[in-house]
Amino acid sequence: MAHDPEAEQGNTSPLYPIREVSRLTGVNTVTLRAWERRYGLITPQRTPKGHRLYSTTDIENVRRILQWMDKGVTISQVGDLLDQPPEANRPIEPAGDWQALREQFQQTLQQLDEDALDRLFCDAFTRWPASQLADDVFSPLLRSLPTDSASYGLLIRYLRNRIGERLQNRRKLLAGPRLLLLRTGEDQQQQLLTLLALSDLDFEVFWLDQAIHFNELLQVAVRLKPRLLLLGSGDYSQQQLQQLKEKCSAPCVETSQLEQINSVTLYGLLRDKT
Repeated sequence: MAHDPEAEQGNTSPLYPIREVSRLTGVNTVTLRAWERRYGLITPQRTPKGHRLYSTTDIENVRRILQWMDKGVTISQVGDLLDQPPEANRPIEPAGDWQALREQFQQTLQQLDEDALDRLFCDAFTRWPASQLADDVFSPLLRSLPTDSASYGLLIRYLRNRIGERLQNRRKLLAGPRLLLLRTGEDQQQQLLTLLALSDLDFEVFWLDQAIHFNELLQVAVRLKPRLLLLGSGDYSQQQLQQLKEKCSAPCVETSQLEQINSVTLYGLLRDKT
């Protein structure tokens, strides 16, 4: 039950402690404190003993922060946008001509022009959220290329390097919960697309490029204690998935079961767990 200090405070609006806000939104307490201290996005009230108390407006702002992040806004830029509805215009491109963009990438890959590929990728990445590019550009592009072609090999190598570089560079800047992403079988494409979608979200992502033995996976889960575990599809039984959930006390989901990989979806899984 939510603690309601309304009677103690003499207010007409309820106030909630930080753990209850975490339960309601899925955002962990460490992240909530970071959003307050580092970015000034939330300003909770304090009890005489210094405990944080959040209003319903604060909780709504947390949800709006997640919505803005899913539109490609970095956490450091959200503060300027909280007074606007998420549907308001913002200085990024609207939905693109995805077919034309895929054709540009395909032509560049066929020419094996890595400099042009880099320019095209960087331009697209600054104009649209990574999750949208994963769904509308790179997923259909990877499906269309023969897996034994030079174009396919270049794109796989380029995405792995670029995404890994971005996740590594952002690692110390992230305040969000730890997420463990593991391959199963031959799902290299799906892992890269998932990593791309995660690359501009506020999650500490740990991943391995190779599928590992299930017993080893259990040890990794125990050691890292992730808040959320994402797996490739198909290689583990329901009994094994249940073992994983019990070992890391965290939601364990196959990426193929998720309609979208964004902040609202992932924090929703955490909220459902609490």
